[in-house]
Amino acid sequence: VVVGSGTSGNVIATRLTESPNIKVLVLEAGDDDAPNPLISVPILCALAQKSSIDWEYKTIPQTHACKGLKEKSSLWPRGKTLGGTSSINNMVFARGSRHDYDEWEDMGAAGWGYDDVLPYFKKLEDVSNLGMNSEYRGKDGPLKLSYSYSHPVTHMFVDAARELGLENEDYNGKNGEGFGITQATILPDGQRENSVTSFIRPVISKRRDRLHIVARAHVRQVVFEDDGNQGKRASGVVYVRDGMEFKVRATKEVIVCGGAVGSPQLLMLSGIGPKEHLKSKGIEVVADLQGVGSNLQDHIMIPTTFHASNLTSYFAMDYTTVPRGIFPYLLGYGGPLTSAVAEANGYIRSRYAQVESANWEVLTMDMVSDVINLDQKVKQTQRMYDWAKSHNTNSIAHFAILAGLIRPSSVGTIRLNTSNYRDYPLIDPQYLTTKRDVEILIEAMRKIEELEKTEAFKKIGAKMELDHFGCGNQISPRSDDFYECLIRSITLTIYHPVGTAKIGSSDDIMAVVDPRLKVYKVNGLRVADASVIPSIPSANTQAACYMIGEKAADMIKQDW
Repeated sequence: VVVGSGTSGNVIATRLTESPNIKVLVLEAGDDDAPNPLISVPILCALAQKSSIDWEYKTIPQTHACKGLKEKSSLWPRGKTLGGTSSINNMVFARGSRHDYDEWEDMGAAGWGYDDVLPYFKKLEDVSNLGMNSEYRGKDGPLKLSYSYSHPVTHMFVDAARELGLENEDYNGKNGEGFGITQATILPDGQRENSVTSFIRPVISKRRDRLHIVARAHVRQVVFEDDGNQGKRASGVVYVRDGMEFKVRATKEVIVCGGAVGSPQLLMLSGIGPKEHLKSKGIEVVADLQGVGSNLQDHIMIPTTFHASNLTSYFAMDYTTVPRGIFPYLLGYGGPLTSAVAEANGYIRSRYAQVESANWEVLTMDMVSDVINLDQKVKQTQRMYDWAKSHNTNSIAHFAILAGLIRPSSVGTIRLNTSNYRDYPLIDPQYLTTKRDVEILIEAMRKIEELEKTEAFKKIGAKMELDHFGCGNQISPRSDDFYECLIRSITLTIYHPVGTAKIGSSDDIMAVVDPRLKVYKVNGLRVADASVIPSIPSANTQAACYMIGEKAADMIKQDW
C-alpha cells in the first residue's frame, strides 16, 4: 500500500508493478489530475494555489520573519490531487550539488552519496529535448524535460549574469552551479509533465490487474499488529472516502509518501513520534521516535521588484497573455502559456557557504499578488496593488528578481494540532532564527544590485523599486539594515519543505528511517518522500523527490 500519489509515490508504484507478481494500491486524498488546465497549462500554476487541488496549508505566525504578510504567516501550497505537488509546482528541475548528497551520507544516510544517487537521476529523466549529451544526464527515462518558454527579459537576465562572470551552464551537470534558462518538467508539446503523465499513465492500461489507484481516499491511520517477536508490524491502513471508512490490509508493506507535511502527521496520528507530544493529544504510543516532525527545513525567497522604462512588453502575466498564447499552445509550438513562471535560475556559492555547494539562488519571475499573502495594511504595499490595477495585471511589477536562501541554518517543526486527521498540523519553519541566514540573503541582494548596473539592464531602463514594504522611511535605502528589514518582512516560501522524517543511522536519536527508508522500532513500514531528506539540497527539491522514488523502489524490490 502506497499512501500518497505524489512525486515519489507514483514512481514507486510504477516501478514495483514492473513485476507481474506484485500488486500495489495507491491511496490519494485528492481527486484526479485531469482534465484540469490549472495543471496541464504551465503558466497557470499560480492559479492552482488556493484551489481545490491545493491543501492550502499555512505556517503559524513567525517571530523573526513574514512581518509584512497577513498574520505573519507564509502560505504553504501542497498538491492535493493525483501527482501531488508535481501537479501544481513551478516545474523547475534542479538536482543540486554532488556535495549535498555526500553530506547526506556523512550524516548517516549510508548509500545516499552522490555516486550512489546519480544513476537514479539519470534513470528517471529524458533530456533529449534539451539537446544535451553529458555523462551526468539521462536520455531514456520516463520524465521528459524541456526548457521553459522565456520572455526577452529572461534572456536579458542571463546576459546580465554573464557580464558579471557568472557562467551559463548546465546546473544539473558536474557541479550544480551556474545560470541558465529553467530546465522544467514540461513536455515537448508545452504541457506540464508530472508524476502521473510520466510514470502512471503510460503503463496503467496494461497493469490494471496489479496497479490500483483510489482517489479521494484520505488515510487517517496506519494499523499495527503484534509481529510475534514482541514488536509491532504495519498491517494496513484505514482510509476515508466520500464519508465512508475502509480498512485495507498490506501483505508486505505500507509505504508512506505524503510529503514533508503529510507523512509526519500520519506517523504521529498512528502512534509514531515524540512520546510526550503523542500522549498530550491522547494518542497511544506505538514507537517513541523523537525525530518525527522535527528537522523541518525550507527554502525561502525575498522579492525585489523592477520597473523598466524601455520595455515594449511586460514579463508579467496580464489580460493579453492567454489570447496571445492560446494558438501556439494548442498547436504544440510553445509560447507564453508554456512558461514555468520562474524562467531562469542561478545557483551561486557565497562567502558564507559551509560546504562546496551553492547556498543562494537568484531567479527571475512574475510575482502574482494574490498568492504571496501580502498584508495590505503594511505601509506602502498598497502601491504595488495600485500599479497592478493600472496595468490590468495581477502582477506587482514589470518583473521580479528573487533572492533565494537554499542552504538555511534555521530549522523548524511540524506538530499535531489535534488527534483528528482532518485538522491541519501546526507548521513552524522558524524562518530566519539564525543571523547567518539573513547575512546570506543580504549578500544575494548585493548581487542583484550588481545585475542592475549591467549593460543588459541599462538597455531596458530596469531599476529596482525598493521604497515599499515599509522599510524605507526610517532606514537608509539599500543599507544592510534596510535589506534586513525587507528580508524579515516579505519572507516567502519557495515551496520546498523537507526533513521531517529524516534518514539516519541507528545511533542518531533524531533519525526516523534507516538508510533503506524503514521506520525505526516497527516493521513493515517505510517513508519515501521529501520528509526523509536529512539536509535540504541546494536546489529545488522536485528532482530529489523523483530520485528518492526511484531508489526506494529498487531497495524494496531487493528486500522482497
